[in-house]
Amino acid sequence: MSQNVLQKQKVLLVDDEKRNQKIVIEILEDLVDLKVCSSGEEAMEVVEQFDPDLVLLDIMMTGIDGYEVCRRIRANPKLVLTKVILVSGKAMIDERLQGYEVGGDSYMTKPFVPEELLAIAKVFLRLSYVERELSVLNKGLEEEVQRRTSQLLDAEGKLIASAKMSALGEMAGGIAHEINTPLGTIGLLADSLQERLTEPEVDVPALLKMTEMMASTVKRIGRIINGLRTFSRDGSNDVFTVTPFREVLETTLSLCGERLKQSGVELQIADFPEDLQIRCRQVQLSQVLLNLIGNSCDALDGKPAKWIRVGAEKTALGTRVIVTDSGHGVPLEVAKKIFQPFFTTKDVGKGTGLGLSISQGIMTAHGGSLSLDPACENTRFII
Repeated sequence: MSQNVLQKQKVLLVDDEKRNQKIVIEILEDLVDLKVCSSGEEAMEVVEQFDPDLVLLDIMMTGIDGYEVCRRIRANPKLVLTKVILVSGKAMIDERLQGYEVGGDSYMTKPFVPEELLAIAKVFLRLSYVERELSVLNKGLEEEVQRRTSQLLDAEGKLIASAKMSALGEMAGGIAHEINTPLGTIGLLADSLQERLTEPEVDVPALLKMTEMMASTVKRIGRIINGLRTFSRDGSNDVFTVTPFREVLETTLSLCGERLKQSGVELQIADFPEDLQIRCRQVQLSQVLLNLIGNSCDALDGKPAKWIRVGAEKTALGTRVIVTDSGHGVPLEVAKKIFQPFFTTKDVGKGTGLGLSISQGIMTAHGGSLSLDPACENTRFII
């Protein structure tokens, strides 16, 4: 350790004997930033502000003794890197052990041997210097890790949003049709209603039936819009709530039902308990289901028999949600990579390769899992 570095280090001497103070001052004053205290009380008043690298601490003092001073230094988190050498005129083993028990780093006996004192002081000042440098480096590393973690979480959030919008984009045509069709129905009913109102004799029961149809159609559109509103917002910070599975399923199907019809895919809903509830982030669970159904719809394109079955059941470990389609499983080589980010078997421009990877991450965050069932003769994913 260079002389310049040594001169910047701070040593606190705590000793009530002037003779000992003089010896230490002669040895260390020109080498370090030295402060001298004549009692434990005085030491406790200055130690935190002075923040010494090393304390030379006499044990036997009137008032607060060296053991108590050392104990208080060790109890102060701001002085965790301060080295403490306990000093005594005795060399009893019990006294040494007590010193170590209260947090002393080493032990010296008086009278001082100047060469020994200087050598030991340099050793512990070097240790203190290294530990303080490491502490600064560790703090810098922690800050960098926090910064990088924040960046990764931000990037992950953007990827999740991208995958969600991609899935929603694939359903967009069906959603538009799902809204336009009932809007057309409302328009026809409104025209018919106007015509009926101009007739000499108004058929009130018929008009009431038409208004009921219009109200029902408006509710249908409302369900789709609510599903879109729920699905499109960021649900990553939502609290976990106990939600009826049917509610999650209906939100999902409101977004993909029309696409399945247009693709000629039969949707089958397996029986499940009406009171089945899941503790989840509803938006995220809906995203996982929408991704699985969308993938199945893509995979069944061109197949003679096209169906997707969604079911759920209570198990001893929790709840299982099962999405099965009429495909004949996933090839082993594909199955090994299927949950890897950016892996996709779809044509260029048809997928991000992130859906299953993100869905698996979502389910892991839920304390659950997402897996491919290799034992099923069809293609089956289990949440």
